[in-house]
Amino acid sequence: MEYGKAEQGSDKPAAVVKYNIKMDDTKKSVVTELTKNLKKILNEAVKKSCTEEKIGIILSAGIDSTIIAQLASHFSEVTAYSVGAAADSHDLEFARRLSECADFKINIIEINADDVFDAVREVIKVTKNPNAVKTSVGVPFYIASKHAASDGIKVMLCGQGPDELFGGYNRYVERIKEDGCYDRMNSSEMMKKDVENVYESQLKNDAAICASNGVELRFPYMYGDFRKYAMQIPVELKIYEVPGGEDAEFSCVDEIAGKKFIRKFILRKVAQDIGIPEFIINRQKKAAQYGSGVNKILDKIARNHSFKSKAREKGRNDYVNVFLEDLLTQTKI
Repeated sequence: MEYGKAEQGSDKPAAVVKYNIKMDDTKKSVVTELTKNLKKILNEAVKKSCTEEKIGIILSAGIDSTIIAQLASHFSEVTAYSVGAAADSHDLEFARRLSECADFKINIIEINADDVFDAVREVIKVTKNPNAVKTSVGVPFYIASKHAASDGIKVMLCGQGPDELFGGYNRYVERIKEDGCYDRMNSSEMMKKDVENVYESQLKNDAAICASNGVELRFPYMYGDFRKYAMQIPVELKIYEVPGGEDAEFSCVDEIAGKKFIRKFILRKVAQDIGIPEFIINRQKKAAQYGSGVNKILDKIARNHSFKSKAREKGRNDYVNVFLEDLLTQTKI
C-alpha cells in the first residue's frame, strides 16, 4: 500500500509507514493526504462529542482547544470559556484576539487571588493531590466548568491530548537532540508511553474537577479512531526538522543545537486546512498553569500565608506544595 493512501473502495484512513523526511513534491502530497485524513477523523470525533444542543469548550486559545471549538461549532451552539489572571495571562490575550474573528462565542473570565484560593480549595477536595502543577492546571477547569454550569451547559470539550500525540512537549525535542537522529525510537517511545498514561496522570483529574460542577468533560482527541491513527504517524511529521536553507512554514520554531524544529507540525497543517487564524497556529506552546497565570497567583498566595518560611523550617523549598498539603489536611478535618 502506498504511504498516505487509503485502500481502494475503503473508507478506512490511510495506512502510515515511515520514510526519510524531505519535503519534495511527493512528500508534500503525502502530508496533504495525511492532513485530510486527520481532519476527517477528528471531525467525526468532535461530532460524536457534540450530543447536546449547547456545548461548552475549555479554551486556552492555543491551537489544540481552538481546533476543537471551531469543529464543534458546526454541530452545536458553542460557548468557549477562557480563564486567566486579569493582568498576566497569555491565554486571555490570545482569547481576546480570537473573539474578534471566531465563529463561536468566547467568554473571557478574569480571575484574582480570591478566585484562585476558592478554586484551589475545591480542586484539591476533588483530586486529593497537593501537587502545585496539577492544582494550577486544575483551577481553570474548575472555574470554566462552574461558569458553564451556571449557563446551563452540561457537556464541555477540551483540547487535551495533542501534546502527547503530536510531540508538543519540549522534552520530546530535547530527546531528539540527544538521540541525534529520528531512527532511534526514544522520542516515539516517550510519546507512546505518555499517551498510554495520560488518562491516569491528567485527564481523570480534569474530568473529576468538571464533574464536581455537574459538567461532563469530553476529550475528542483521545477518541479511539483518532488516537489510533495519530499514533501511527511518524515522529518526523510531528516534530518536523526544518532542512538547512529551507524557510520554516510556521514561525513557532525551536532552535536547538543549530537545528530548527516545529512541534505538532502535522496538526498545524490540519489547523490551516480548518481555517484557524495564523496567530493561533503559530502560538508557542505554554503550559496551562503559565498561560492562565494561575501559577503566579498561587505562588503569591503561598508566600502571603508564610509558607516560604514554613517550608524552610521543614528543610524544603517547594513552599507551594507545602501550602497545598496544609490545605488538603484542613479539608479532611
